[in-house]
Amino acid sequence: MSLVAYAGAATGRMVIDCVQSLTRKPDFPAFSDQIKKILAAAEDEEGSIRELTNLIIRDYSLTLKVLRAANCRNMSGRPIHGVAHAVMMLGTAAVRHLAGSLVIFEYFHNKTAGVRELMMLSMLTANHAYQIARRAPGISPEEAYLCGMTRNLGEVLAAYYLPAQYAKILGLMKKRVPRSTACLQVLRFTFDDLGAAVARYWGMPDRVTECVMKEFSPGSRNAPENLLLAAVSLGHQMTTAVYRIGPKNESRLKMCLGEYSSVLPQAQTDAEDILKNAIKETQECFAACGMAINELRLEAQTRRAVEAYAPVTPDGREKPTGLEAAEAAPALERLAQETITLLSSNSDFELNTLILMVLEAILRGGRFDRALFAFLNPDRTQVEGRIGLGDGVESLIRKFQFQFSTAGGPVAAALLCKRIVAGAGDGEHPEAAKLSAIFGSSYLGLLPIVVAHQAVGCIYMENTHPRPGLNERELHVLQELCVALTSALGRLRNAQVAPNSRRGLLTS
Repeated sequence: MSLVAYAGAATGRMVIDCVQSLTRKPDFPAFSDQIKKILAAAEDEEGSIRELTNLIIRDYSLTLKVLRAANCRNMSGRPIHGVAHAVMMLGTAAVRHLAGSLVIFEYFHNKTAGVRELMMLSMLTANHAYQIARRAPGISPEEAYLCGMTRNLGEVLAAYYLPAQYAKILGLMKKRVPRSTACLQVLRFTFDDLGAAVARYWGMPDRVTECVMKEFSPGSRNAPENLLLAAVSLGHQMTTAVYRIGPKNESRLKMCLGEYSSVLPQAQTDAEDILKNAIKETQECFAACGMAINELRLEAQTRRAVEAYAPVTPDGREKPTGLEAAEAAPALERLAQETITLLSSNSDFELNTLILMVLEAILRGGRFDRALFAFLNPDRTQVEGRIGLGDGVESLIRKFQFQFSTAGGPVAAALLCKRIVAGAGDGEHPEAAKLSAIFGSSYLGLLPIVVAHQAVGCIYMENTHPRPGLNERELHVLQELCVALTSALGRLRNAQVAPNSRRGLLTS
């Protein structure tokens, strides 16, 4: 919808002029190409898991956010470390919501102190809405998180881009002028009008702008039909009651929880856990960006809440819990163990998804730039690259086409001899040097996949720039991954589903 059409239905020319003025500024936040690609891929429910995984692992912040969301839903007791596994669990719509919320946080979290404080309050609202949604059937927690993050977008924008007008609005509010009245007096539109217009400019879903513009009415007849709006409204009210009103009005929290008790009863009974978890998640997001939460100029009750809820060890350090505790193990071993468990189970994952998880473990855990899986064609005359991860992997897949014979060069030789190749492209590793001459890599590895004493394919991984070589333990873990994948392929063969007949599953 255009800005003109939107504003015509909302508040008129003033908000249009303001948004157009803001979007012309060179520092106005926009969706990066990376996020745009993720949103485009996620819009198709049948879209490629490989494409999404490949895009997400290039963005560290989004990788953390996706893994954290998947582990919140995980009921197995074993932490999820693989992005491909997480995408399968969350679904494409949830990934789209997480990607959208990242734009707002990454742009505003490190601005001036006042804007940082507002950004933190927005994240607290997002985390409150997320925790409430997890306790209510029929609400997507990730959608609630995006809506919560956007709920106060208009005020964040005004504080950063319109500081003089924002200061006047705060001055009027100190004189007990209602917030919306103060905005209309100074700006001729409200913070919510501005936030909704910018959300539409960014192309966010209609349900996001609805949660910005509307306040849920617990007593309305259609209250049970819009639980998403209820979760976001309550999350926003909890943030306001605990962190903005101050201790003199602490009964406000109890009052708003009571108002929503008929629609979201779990929010009332679990209020303490919701607040505790929201603070913890907000702390960790800021810490991942190198900022401590206590650097923000928050009110005293925020600091007390952080101190009360952060678990600490006897030496005063925060105690790692859940996924964070498991992160202490080497990345390759963590990812490999998760993948091996899935390969060994009777999961419903398709073959190409399992291969994707193996490649992700190698790429992220083994610190490679690219990794691909190649199969032998049905008549065993050609080794063909099929599926891969990493920057530039598409051109590598096209290049990975070799004759499977003694005349097929170093790739065919390694497969015919069922021999692992790993090393830098120098004189110390002659076989690696031959492969390096073909691909132009600085460090590489090739792992044959052998089923029933026959090579059926291989995994190839490479780095463009020099790097430390794989140690014996890392090589052993890579071999364990290949053995697990080999066993999975063997089971398919025994089930009379030949690996080479699954060509359709291995196309990107």
